[in-house]
Amino acid sequence: MKFNLLFFVRLLLRHIGLLVAMPIILASLVFFMTRDEPKAYNSKARIYTGIATGSNIELENTKIDFRATNTAYDNLLNLIKARTTMEIVGLKLFTQHMALDSADIKIISRDKYKNLMEDVPEEVKKLVVRGNVEKTYENFVALKESDHTNYIYKLINLDHPDYSIEKISGKVGIRRISNSDFVDIDFESEDPAICQNTLLILCEVFVQLNADIKVNQSDAVVKYFEGQLGKSTVDLRGAEDELLDFNRANNIINYYEQTKHIAAEKEEFEIKYFEVQRKFQASKAVLSVLESKLKTHERKRISSQSIMELRKELSTLNFEVSMKTLGLARDSVQREKDGKEVSKKMERINALERRLASHIDTLYTTDYDTKSIASTSVLSDWLQNTIEYEGYNAQLKVMEQKRVEFKELYQEFSPLGATMKRLERKIDIAEREYLSLLHSLGLAKLRQQNVELKSNIKLTEVPFFPISPKPSKRMLLVIVAGMVGFVLVAATILVLELLDGNLNTAKRAEDKIELKVSSIFPVISDKNKKLDYDYLKNKAVNAISRNVILNQYKKEKENEPVINMLFSTQENEGKTFICRHLIAKLCELEYKTLHISYDEQDLGLTTEFYYKIEYKVSDKLYKISNVQEFDAGNTISDFNTFDFIILEIPSIIKNPFPVKLASTMDYTFLVTRANRAWGEADKNALNLFKEATTGPEPSVILNGVKVLEMETVVGDLPKKRSLIRSWVKKIVQFRFFTKESVA
Repeated sequence: MKFNLLFFVRLLLRHIGLLVAMPIILASLVFFMTRDEPKAYNSKARIYTGIATGSNIELENTKIDFRATNTAYDNLLNLIKARTTMEIVGLKLFTQHMALDSADIKIISRDKYKNLMEDVPEEVKKLVVRGNVEKTYENFVALKESDHTNYIYKLINLDHPDYSIEKISGKVGIRRISNSDFVDIDFESEDPAICQNTLLILCEVFVQLNADIKVNQSDAVVKYFEGQLGKSTVDLRGAEDELLDFNRANNIINYYEQTKHIAAEKEEFEIKYFEVQRKFQASKAVLSVLESKLKTHERKRISSQSIMELRKELSTLNFEVSMKTLGLARDSVQREKDGKEVSKKMERINALERRLASHIDTLYTTDYDTKSIASTSVLSDWLQNTIEYEGYNAQLKVMEQKRVEFKELYQEFSPLGATMKRLERKIDIAEREYLSLLHSLGLAKLRQQNVELKSNIKLTEVPFFPISPKPSKRMLLVIVAGMVGFVLVAATILVLELLDGNLNTAKRAEDKIELKVSSIFPVISDKNKKLDYDYLKNKAVNAISRNVILNQYKKEKENEPVINMLFSTQENEGKTFICRHLIAKLCELEYKTLHISYDEQDLGLTTEFYYKIEYKVSDKLYKISNVQEFDAGNTISDFNTFDFIILEIPSIIKNPFPVKLASTMDYTFLVTRANRAWGEADKNALNLFKEATTGPEPSVILNGVKVLEMETVVGDLPKKRSLIRSWVKKIVQFRFFTKESVA
């Protein structure tokens, strides 16, 4: 039989009693178990979060980050369902109930309050502060945290229907409304007052927790940056003070302007220095030439003591004047004072020059007459060059000292520049750090304000007091229980059928036995009166006898009977039953048939075409090599008078079988029941039998198949069907347009 829809329908119909009984039993069980089911009340609150489209101080960031928004909603929903939240809600609800002097139906029903008062121990009742709910709550918290064995800890952490964390969490439902900023929170309870108040407390608790988390996070960031900014301010001021002390210690007003001024003065000084040195060398050379033109006694005269003193004093005054005029004094008062002294000294220099000129004139007037005009001119030139020489000499000495001063000044300012660069770099780093922290602090404060705005969750719909319970799901549970019972039974039947290891069908028998099935015979039952079993039995016998008769025409020796051996691997396979119906059909067709059997059962055939020989099962069966040997009394004179010889041998596993005779059989038939499995013993015995036979391979007669399997032989079973049932069968088989005739 094919595993089609019709097969499954018929399979289920065979167990229709179980398929009907089990759903009824389960549905009835659920019906009686839920008869005292308490009523459930439901209330809802709606909150506005403002996460997606709420106010935002960050003006530059106007885009909506959907991922961040979804994360924020997930965080909010997880906070609502958090264990800490549920613990606070349960304890506050318990505190609210314990603070009552009597039952208030707006807070708790009378029955609930009565049961609560009976259950709460006295030590817990003593912690209640009348008129002060907050103090009572603090006392309960302290008791809960004292140890893990107290009443309140067990109340919150075990399975109390109203106060335990697990029960409250299981009754809370959270749902975001589409992609909006609204979130619905619903709660259900057996008591409408507890339902409303639990939801009110839950909204209050999670709003406060959300605000604390957000604000504490932003406060921590702001405090961090404020602390870092304070340290950075101290570092910046320290670096600035260090630079200020450095400038004071080294008399620096503006280092870069001062160094620029000094470099300019030195460059100007170097130009003057080379100019004075050039003039000094020139006057020195001219003076040498003039002195070489004077006579010896003239040179002696100009080298007299009085003139040399005048020259010495003149040189000293020129040096002092040069020191004052070429000084590097920066103070204006000092410069004014030096100017006055230079004026006095210049008057003294002029006076000395006049005296020196007067001395020279007196000397030459005394010593020479008017004829000495040329000598007098030389002396005048000498005097003039001497004055210039002494002046340039004095200036040159002063400039040499000033060059040393410039060198020392450069040596002083050079390391100061590197130190100042280092100090300025230190200030720059401290200033950048300060500005960066200041900017970060501003952003942190901005974010703090933004978080405070977004954490301000509003309760737009206050939980209502439910006055009618939710519709009961009792009937739905009963229906589901019935369906589950049907499905479980049907699934079990299908699984057992698919996992069934019995032969059952011809196709499965061919697959397991690895032999061709020649005929099948149905199991006969009187339970189903609608089936024509006589017709089915006749069809099955016809199919078996047809195979036997057809084999007669295949035999080469027509004058000899066709010997058919029926054997089985196990006992009680129905060989005698098959033989009786087969022989009866052959005799009915007037074929002379010899039945050789070990079974003493009388087949009840009185026709002249039937003859039976009985033999005893013994080890002598091994030696039998001819069917004539079964006729121990020589009752049959000529075996060739029979058309068919039906040899029935016992089960080959437990009994001996004629090995030599098996090799001479024309045809062999293996009879086996359909309602048993084919095991290894069967396989081994059959393989041994096949090795002993040299004729055609045995074929299988499958006995006791289910009646529905006969459709493979006779088509539709001869059964009275209503019109509706006929249509249902066609629908199940998808044969919508099948007709019974050509017309």
